[in-house]
Amino acid sequence: MPTQINDAAFEYLLARAGLSLSEAEKAELKTVCDGIAAMAERVRKPRGRMAEPAPTYGFAEEDL
Repeated sequence: MPTQINDAAFEYLLARAGLSLSEAEKAELKTVCDGIAAMAERVRKPRGRMAEPAPTYGFAEEDL
């Protein structure tokens, strides 16, 4: 699990994104930062082709 973001880094990222949030909005956003970082870590890992959804579907006539 990624380490929790510190206040200085959080404020820097908000400023860089051009966001001006209220203290309540900042607190709410900060609660999901760890989950977003974990998701980004999983997405960046190489995966095989079986991880991709099927681009076509084989329906039989009776399925339609």
